[in-house]
Amino acid sequence: MPLPTTSPAASPSGIELPAGALEEWRRIVGPEHVRTGEADRLDWGRRTFAPDVRVSAVVSPGDADQTAACLSAATRYRLPVHPVSRGANWGMGSRAPTRDGAVVFDLRRLDRISGFDGRRGLVRVEAGVTFQALADFLAERTDRFFVPVIGGPAQASALANALDRGDGSMGERWTSLCELDVALADGRRLRTGCGPLGADRTVGLDPAPAGPLIDGLFSQSNLGVVTSAVIRLEAMPGDLAILSVDIGGLDALPAFMEIWRDCQREQSLPDRSLTLWNGIKWLALDEVRAAIPADRLASAALDEWHASAVIRAEAPEILEARAARLSRRFAAVSRSVEVDIARRDGTWIEGFEDWLGVPDGRNLRTVYWRKERHPDLTTADPDRDGCGLIWLCLAFPFECQALISYLTWARGRLEEAGIDLNVGIESNGFRCLLSYFTLGFDRAAPGADEAALAAYRDLIGTALERGFVPYRLANGLPVPETMRRTPAAALLAELRAVGDPAGVLSPGRNGIGRLP
Repeated sequence: MPLPTTSPAASPSGIELPAGALEEWRRIVGPEHVRTGEADRLDWGRRTFAPDVRVSAVVSPGDADQTAACLSAATRYRLPVHPVSRGANWGMGSRAPTRDGAVVFDLRRLDRISGFDGRRGLVRVEAGVTFQALADFLAERTDRFFVPVIGGPAQASALANALDRGDGSMGERWTSLCELDVALADGRRLRTGCGPLGADRTVGLDPAPAGPLIDGLFSQSNLGVVTSAVIRLEAMPGDLAILSVDIGGLDALPAFMEIWRDCQREQSLPDRSLTLWNGIKWLALDEVRAAIPADRLASAALDEWHASAVIRAEAPEILEARAARLSRRFAAVSRSVEVDIARRDGTWIEGFEDWLGVPDGRNLRTVYWRKERHPDLTTADPDRDGCGLIWLCLAFPFECQALISYLTWARGRLEEAGIDLNVGIESNGFRCLLSYFTLGFDRAAPGADEAALAAYRDLIGTALERGFVPYRLANGLPVPETMRRTPAAALLAELRAVGDPAGVLSPGRNGIGRLP
């Protein structure tokens, strides 16, 4: 399906690449892994929001050494590059660079899984390892651990999503990473953690060695390319239940959230175990917008709320008691509550076998809200299919009135842009809520891209004015000036100037450094 005319196609002409750089990259990775054809450059510059980006070439290293060598060549020739693990970052910039003319480093060939420790639940993965590949690997070796998956595509990179601090139920994805192997702009390799000390018996353990925690410098940054890392897997619960709640309208939300916060504080519901959806998000999982009656759409934005929670326990009797107690508490403030036992004594109940650690990509259906039909999830590609999509990720205090006030305002602002309020909310403890807004729009409508981008900027600007902050930003879109002016941003720019003086790595990503 061709892209709509409202999104200008990328020009096949990027910057003029020196013949010496192309020759060196071909020598490092092989001629077949340096692509400069027009079709490839157009394809890799597409995004789900305007404008597309002009790509100069696509280089595919085969391992960490080749990645570092390719970076060294880019620095010597002062050529901007943009690393991409699997290219499924739809709605957050897809696989397009942060600026026109950059060379994409496609890391999908770095797809090895190694260093598995089935006793401590540790596994080392490279940047190109997908959620599906990791799930298959673990299924063959252990039933004691799993990696929390995303609602998006099974072919997304497990490492890249964690580095970008993606959302994940039953586990904090970023803090699961350690022992990073990083390629720096000058071609050096940096390894963090206990491994470089020869302390093999403490690899993957917490805390890290004494000294500053350097790993965080490579989260959502352009200070290096993480080629592999160790993931601390989540322990598979022996007993598990699924709590489904039909909350009701906006008036029911304060009481529900008060109980939710109490459950988080007492840890009867651990962090990231409950997800709250508004009605649009709920509907978009099963239908496209055109199939929903207008009156239902009008109420679904703020007057329909649903939640699902994962309840864990160490024994069946404890699970039953905990599920019954939580059911009573939420039933007192909601329309209905249902509980399904999914796992008992370490054995899955029929129909729930794939509930944890097995990616299904179902949430990808919500991206096609404005299309005529849902896609085949095995072949879906929002870039190719011309979906209009921007993800907006905001952190809120765990205060219901602050959230309701913002959502009410946001609904009106989004409606001006022809966008439905589609939002999911998780808790990162009893102090903080993490939200993800799906800004889905019809790119075939005149001015739709421009309206969506303006709404995205306004939603972030108003959030900052009210004391809230984005915890993820879409690559390639402007970073709010208030975030670029902080002392931390200035220090990061200084660090970047030392480690990447030519400014070749994803220039301007997340406001770090200036665009050349």
